[in-house]
Amino acid sequence: MLRPTSTTTVAVFALATTAALAACSGEDENLLPTVDAPQVELDAPPAIDAPGPPMPTAIAVTGDFSVTGIFSTIDVASRTPTRNALAGVVGGEPWIRRFGDELFIVNRAGGNNVTIVGRSPFRFIDQFGTGGGSNPQDVAVVGDKLYVPVFDAMGGLRVINRTTRVMTTINLGALDVDGAPNCISAYAVGDRVFVACDIFDPSYVPRGLGKIAVINATNDTVVTTFDLASNNPLGRFVRTPETSMFGGDLLIPTVPSLTSYTNGCLERVSVGNTPASNGCAVTNSTLTGYVAAADVDPEGGKLWIAAFALNGDFSNNFGRLRSIDLATGTLGAAISGSTQLISSVAACPGGHVVTGDITFGASGVRIFKDGTESTTAVIDVGRPVNAPNGLLCY
Repeated sequence: MLRPTSTTTVAVFALATTAALAACSGEDENLLPTVDAPQVELDAPPAIDAPGPPMPTAIAVTGDFSVTGIFSTIDVASRTPTRNALAGVVGGEPWIRRFGDELFIVNRAGGNNVTIVGRSPFRFIDQFGTGGGSNPQDVAVVGDKLYVPVFDAMGGLRVINRTTRVMTTINLGALDVDGAPNCISAYAVGDRVFVACDIFDPSYVPRGLGKIAVINATNDTVVTTFDLASNNPLGRFVRTPETSMFGGDLLIPTVPSLTSYTNGCLERVSVGNTPASNGCAVTNSTLTGYVAAADVDPEGGKLWIAAFALNGDFSNNFGRLRSIDLATGTLGAAISGSTQLISSVAACPGGHVVTGDITFGASGVRIFKDGTESTTAVIDVGRPVNAPNGLLCY
């Protein structure tokens, strides 16, 4: 599905195929293209004795613009998958976040919604449309408000009140000369929401440095904006522990080119009194690739990354699972197999690491522990693991 033949591909991969937008623009933004959708009693409380999921549990939301996605789970210790564990909650091109006991599925492209799932037991809770053609990319939560960066709509940031169901837009148009920044990720630190945006021309070619907007969540106003060091923030924010050498900075990949890695890095954003771009955790040049996805292990010792590379004819692609020591910043060697294409990663309790392998014809999930793969083959989760941010683990 990836065709890295020009600079336009930078944007295409960031969207996991933006070509879906035109084809999907007629879909109702408040409805998922459900398959075997469950009959859900929305206000029914979970059964008192309902068992929770095994620990640790991995979640994979999978799909792409051409097929309805599914929600699958994996018992990490036994490496046992449950495919389509909760039907009807995943659309095309999904990303996922967890906040407390709730999972937030961002159904991008034609889905145009955020769907909330309870995790113990798994159950549908609610769904909020973000507007036709908005292409939501991520979600941050402050109190009862959802902050949703959108890629293809004027304004840049939706704010949804879960209680009143009112949706408003924080206008970030000043970030781009066309008044329409393509915003890609959001992360809340206290009452501040950090929003990363791409600056693209109409063909999705970068024409300026990536931008960060900082929002005051108490009154939903823009506190400050500033430039990143490179073009094309890709993927989503992850926050480092305050006790680590990165001091609680947010990290986000910047990828000026998907096929040349002399520029760009896993860029740091400080979140203190004077937020600013703050250097790199690791450069694309060092990786000879870029960071497709990253996650901090729950014990706080390592940052796990999927280091990825492409070229124009797919002849020398790689996807490697590597780690960065959060005490020293040291980059570890790849621990995944040389024939694997690791493009997504989620760190679990107890030292397990769950990854998505997108090897053609053999896509699925692999699990690692203590520097060694514990799976002998990919785990089939029912759909190819396409999205770089379609995994989580707890």
